[in-house]
Amino acid sequence: MATSWPENNPETLEDLCLKVAAKNIDAYADKSIDGYTLKEGISLQHPSLCDKLFQSMYEEYPTDLAWLKIFRDTSLTRLNRVNLSWRRIDTRDLESICKHPIRELDLSNCHLKWEHVLIINELGGTLLSLIIDDSFGLVQSLSETKDSTHVDEGKFCIEYVFKCPKLKKLLLRDAYFKNTSIEDGTSILPAILNPLKNLNSLDLSCCVFDIELLDSIDQLENLCSLYLSGVNIEDMLEALKTICKAKKLRHLDLSGSEDAPQTHNHPGDCLSYIADNLPNLTSLDISATNLASYGTQASNRECSIPGLEGKELEFLGLMDCPDNPCERPDIPAKRVTGTNTEAQVLLAVRVYKDKESLLSSALNHLFQMLRYEEVRDQCQGLELILAGMKHNWKNKQVQISGSAALFYILKGENREKVTHLQRRKVILTLLDAMEQFRHDRTMLRNVLLNFCSMHLPDNLTFCHHRMIRNLMEVVVSDNQEDFIQKLGIILLNCLACQVDGEEKLTFGELGAIEAMLKIIRRKLALNQCDENMEVSWSMMWNITDETAENCKRFIDNNGLELFKSCLVRFADKEELLRNMMGLMGNIAEVRELRKKLMEGDFMDIFCKLMESEMDGIEVSYNAVGIFSHITADGENAWTISQPTRNEVMMRMMRAIKRWPLESRRNINYRSFGPILNLLKAFDTPAAQYWAVWALCNLTRVYPERYCRLLKSEGGLALLETVEADPRTLEEVKTLAHTVIEQVRNGPEKVKAESESNPEDQSDD
Repeated sequence: MATSWPENNPETLEDLCLKVAAKNIDAYADKSIDGYTLKEGISLQHPSLCDKLFQSMYEEYPTDLAWLKIFRDTSLTRLNRVNLSWRRIDTRDLESICKHPIRELDLSNCHLKWEHVLIINELGGTLLSLIIDDSFGLVQSLSETKDSTHVDEGKFCIEYVFKCPKLKKLLLRDAYFKNTSIEDGTSILPAILNPLKNLNSLDLSCCVFDIELLDSIDQLENLCSLYLSGVNIEDMLEALKTICKAKKLRHLDLSGSEDAPQTHNHPGDCLSYIADNLPNLTSLDISATNLASYGTQASNRECSIPGLEGKELEFLGLMDCPDNPCERPDIPAKRVTGTNTEAQVLLAVRVYKDKESLLSSALNHLFQMLRYEEVRDQCQGLELILAGMKHNWKNKQVQISGSAALFYILKGENREKVTHLQRRKVILTLLDAMEQFRHDRTMLRNVLLNFCSMHLPDNLTFCHHRMIRNLMEVVVSDNQEDFIQKLGIILLNCLACQVDGEEKLTFGELGAIEAMLKIIRRKLALNQCDENMEVSWSMMWNITDETAENCKRFIDNNGLELFKSCLVRFADKEELLRNMMGLMGNIAEVRELRKKLMEGDFMDIFCKLMESEMDGIEVSYNAVGIFSHITADGENAWTISQPTRNEVMMRMMRAIKRWPLESRRNINYRSFGPILNLLKAFDTPAAQYWAVWALCNLTRVYPERYCRLLKSEGGLALLETVEADPRTLEEVKTLAHTVIEQVRNGPEKVKAESESNPEDQSDD
């Protein structure tokens, strides 16, 4: 049965508060040279809340551990669960954390040494779970140190390593235990395991050791789960005589990996031995091994896995096994990982989160199923992919496979069912992948295609700067693939269309203008006017809209000269010309920058473009708009002798009269502010004419949007003034009256009247 998609609810208030608290430590803690200290009167002793705040800070500050000092005072804070994986933590910080009654501790990939172990041992009275993935360096440190033997009369690393008698779960992966012994010959592994009598879960995956080192495993009387995935066992049948001493085992993991599959002699005999000697076993993982092969045994109709006849398991791992046993009937298990069905693949993605190779393989199979629309439970698939990618953020193949699978969910028939919270998780996960593998083209292509397919939400405040910064890095790279650069520019332009004010400034501050000009110069040098060039101009058009600082950045970086060069070289490109003229229009709206447009031959260029019929009316419309702002500054601001101001205004009037009032537009106004300012230009009738014509056209052709916008910005009162003033031209009065009526009648009536007169509409 497919998992139903969750309701599109916002984050819980608690989660929102935790994120805000993590971002604003200064609100409740004072910072000194030695780190943070809680302000007087503030206590974080609620264990659950304190754990959650700790985790929020851990995620918010991936490289800075100054916040750890907040938790030094155990009278004001209380931690039970601590995850510091992938952080380089010094002994001082760990010592302050270990004063808490911690029950669960994850120190994976923390570059631990034997000194850290001594501090961990201070948790002996409370610690129940200890996870140290990538423990190679730690084991080497324990084995090589001589200075440690003075601790506890020399018993450390000989009789014990972890002095945590209550410990129930221990994970030590990727360690090398061969030839690791103290001077008296005692091996480190028994010294680690033997004292932990309460251990019920032991994970030694991907470790290197002689199986004889587990000879005393029967002393771990409570051991229920043993993980030996990726452990190279030369003689499995002989090794099982040691492993099966742990009679209480309920779960046994002997899996290999897709990269290094395990091949064993007498596979059927091995499984028979397991079945006969582990009576409590309910879960067995033999993925990426040949243990499920038929070998010389004949097929059994009642049980398709030789050696497990008469056994009924809860779980059996058969991923990436030779002969594809996951496809056989009568598999003696309720749940099976493999590649034969959707259920098998989804289960594999779920349970192999800690096995990079098998997870990558499962994600590849899920990708193929999604590609051919063979996955019904896409909600579960989405959540599992994200969990796998987040957990394995440093594994490139997992990120590539996961992002490829995500694409077919985000662009498929369930795309509208993806909730805001799921969408946010997708964006953050993909940004993590993009930053980790920023030079891998396959990774970048996958990430950008996902962003394009999911229609980025309007509200990206949770990652706005980060998104822009990463996309900018993609598009400015000199060696970037054209397709990847194109996707990056398109996404930047989409973001630019969605933001206002301060957020537009962000683009400029992060170098967007310079980046787009760099792309345009590169294309100009290659004599290429392609989509990348056109969208680069479009993006600058968007981020300079009512943003004077960005307009100035464009001019300061010789953008005006580049405009002329593109105009000369690609004079017949309508899309390009429209985008460039839109940008020029934004510059013309900035009083202190307008004079730049009166230098050189720009005025002659705009005069010619007023007569243009390219791209419908858009080029001509923008040229007249530019002149409207320049002429409205008055006679004294007109600093050139040719053409004269009066001559330009006459040509403006002639151009406006040519435009069909019903013209469809390729423009998107978020505010009418600059146009409304021109309504007051009674001494510049051509500029006033352009402004009123623009409002009349927009409220007629797109009444649903622009009638409301004009009304909300106080445009009606200004239009009434224009209509009543004797200085106003009659044709302008007529247009002003039409606009007022259109707004008062409402969008529905305007639209109905427009549709009833199709012969008046232009074809552009």
